[in-house]
Amino acid sequence: MVAPGPHAAKGIAGYHLEALVGKGGMAEVYRAIVADGPRAGQRVAVKRLLPALAGDAGYVALFEREGEVTRRLRHPAIVEVLETGVSGGAPFIVMEYVDGRNLRQVLAQCAARGILLPVDFGAYVAHVVAEALAHAHAGTDAAGRPLGIVHCDVSPSNVFISRDGGVKLGDFGVALTAGAAPNAPGVEPMGKPRYLAPEQILGQTPTPRTDVFALGAVFFELLTNEPAFPGKDAKEVGQRILAGTLRAPSELRPEVPFALDEVVLRCVAPDPADRYPSAGAVAADLADRYDPAVGTPLAIAAVVRGLFGG
Repeated sequence: MVAPGPHAAKGIAGYHLEALVGKGGMAEVYRAIVADGPRAGQRVAVKRLLPALAGDAGYVALFEREGEVTRRLRHPAIVEVLETGVSGGAPFIVMEYVDGRNLRQVLAQCAARGILLPVDFGAYVAHVVAEALAHAHAGTDAAGRPLGIVHCDVSPSNVFISRDGGVKLGDFGVALTAGAAPNAPGVEPMGKPRYLAPEQILGQTPTPRTDVFALGAVFFELLTNEPAFPGKDAKEVGQRILAGTLRAPSELRPEVPFALDEVVLRCVAPDPADRYPSAGAVAADLADRYDPAVGTPLAIAAVVRGLFGG
């Protein structure tokens, strides 16, 4: 999502909406204050389906499913959902407010300053996101049955770094659960083109290894500030992904250790069978691949403050 600037709105009882902080093709996100109840005074994020889509049963179902799925997930590296509801005919989701930046903003700031993120920063963030994905993939319903969650949109804009250095995976808006239909062949897949696994492009059913592919593409970008699969448009990017045109991060940044090259290349293998079997396996492989002095919230916060000031 992009931040269009401060904007106020009305219409959600129990919340004072302070500013519009993000807007995408399906929803808008407001920074808000809880007006009453046990969380009175707490700052939160309120995500609301765009009014123009409130009458579309398909979009409403997709949005409501996001709320249902994410309410089942409780992990320090996943943006927590606090409440779901309907206001003015449009469903909304109340989430913890992450006061900070997303990785897309962090990488853009690095590009503007002509610098790269520390290698250890990238490895640590990839490790935390892998742990978050492992938790989501193992999610269960109230009866303990596997939900079969696949995020389907792991990308820099959906990974947040808070002011205190916390790393959070968010936006399960296009996540699939067990039994959900994938995109049919010829239908534009949901998710961002640079991070789509070959099976998503082909309309096949996503699996946890689909998220592993996207994680590898994000990790490549953290290490190089270049896309793993470049192209002038979505079609060219998709062709590179389907052709299995792979690059090692060290080709662009020689100081990247070969061990991290191997992690990235295994994640983005064209054939899911050649990828890591799970996000948990990625997390385990990355656990000792970064300097522990960098892999702390304090150190991560210092890097982001150095980029943006404050």
